[in-house]
Amino acid sequence: MKRIKVVSFLFSMLFLMGCVPTEVIDELQLIHAAGYDYIDGEQVEATVSVPSYKGANQKNPGVIESETISAIGNTSKDIRSQMDSKSPKKLENSKLASVLYSRKLSEGGIFELIDTFSRDPSVGQRMLLLVYEGNTRSLLESHLTIEPEISRYITELVEQNTEYTDLPKTNIHVFLYRYHQEGMDPFLPFLGMSEDKLQVKGLAIFKGDKMVSTISMDESFLFKALVETFSTGTYEIQLDKEDYATFMNLKARTKYSLHYEVGLPVLTAKVKAEGALSEYSGKTLDENKIQEFQVKLKEELKTEIEQLVKKFQELDVDPLGLGFQVKTRTRDWDMDRWASLYPDLKVNVEVETTITHGGISE
Repeated sequence: MKRIKVVSFLFSMLFLMGCVPTEVIDELQLIHAAGYDYIDGEQVEATVSVPSYKGANQKNPGVIESETISAIGNTSKDIRSQMDSKSPKKLENSKLASVLYSRKLSEGGIFELIDTFSRDPSVGQRMLLLVYEGNTRSLLESHLTIEPEISRYITELVEQNTEYTDLPKTNIHVFLYRYHQEGMDPFLPFLGMSEDKLQVKGLAIFKGDKMVSTISMDESFLFKALVETFSTGTYEIQLDKEDYATFMNLKARTKYSLHYEVGLPVLTAKVKAEGALSEYSGKTLDENKIQEFQVKLKEELKTEIEQLVKKFQELDVDPLGLGFQVKTRTRDWDMDRWASLYPDLKVNVEVETTITHGGISE
C-alpha cells in the first residue's frame, strides 16, 4: 500500500511538472543590469546590459563582456516592446542584479519604474536599486578595466561597500518597505565616477519616491550606526593640525527611547561604538593618549550625529526612521500631527565609546 502511494505521488509530481511552462536557457537573453535616464517630462530612456560570451566554444568558456540594448518610451510596456524588437532572443529578468536611475530622473520620482519590477515574479527581492550621478546608458556602455562585465562590477562594488565599509544595507525590498511605511523615508546608494573609476559616493536621500539630497560616505558611517548594527566601520579623527588617528572594525549600534516634555515627544538615541585604533600619526602612544582618543571620538560622533539629524529635519525627510521609532512607542499615533512635529523634534544624542590598542601603526 505504501509503495502504491509513493508511485502515485511521483506520478502526480511528474504530471504537475509537465504543466509548468519551461524555458531553455540558450533561448533567453538574460538581463544582468538596467539603467534609466531622463529624456523629458514624459519619456525616459532605458538601457539593459546583457552578457556576451567572446571566444566561447566547447573547450573554452571564453570571456564574458557586456552588450547593451536601449529604447526610449513613455511606459515600461512600450520600452520593453522596443527592446524585444532589437533582441535576437527573449529578454529575461530573472538574473537582474542591479537597476540604476540617473540623478535627474530620480529627482522627479521613480516609484512607477520600481513598481514594474516589484510586480515581476522573476525579479528577486535582493535586487539592488542605485542612483547614478550621470547618464546610466553611458555607464552601462563603458568598458572598465577592472571587470569586463559592467553589471557584475557594479553589483560587487556595492555589495563590498555594504559588507565591509559604511554603506547601509538596501535593496528593492527595503526601498519599498520604507516607501510604504509611515514614519520613514527611503534611501539608495549614490554612485559616481572618480577619474576613470566607478565609486560609491554616499547615499541618495528620498522624500517618498523623489530624491532630495545626498550624504557623503563619511556621513554614511553615522547614518549606518543609527539604522542598523554593524562591526566593520572606519572612522578618522584629527587631534590637532598634524596628528590624526584611524579606527578600524568599529562596532556600532543605537538604542532609542521616548519620553515627553510639556506634552511633546523627545527621542533619545544612545549610540555605542567600540573598535581598535589601527593608525596614529603622532610620536608617542600611551594610555593617556588612548583616553584622549576616546574622549575626542565621543565628542565628534555626538556633534556630527546631531548635525546629521538636524540636516534631515531641515530637509523635512526622515531616512533615519525617527517617526517610526516614535510611532512604535505611541498609542493613536497620527501621521499628520507627526509631520508638523518632526522639523522641531528634540533628539538627544548620547554616545559611549570604547577604544583598544589592536593593530596600531605609527
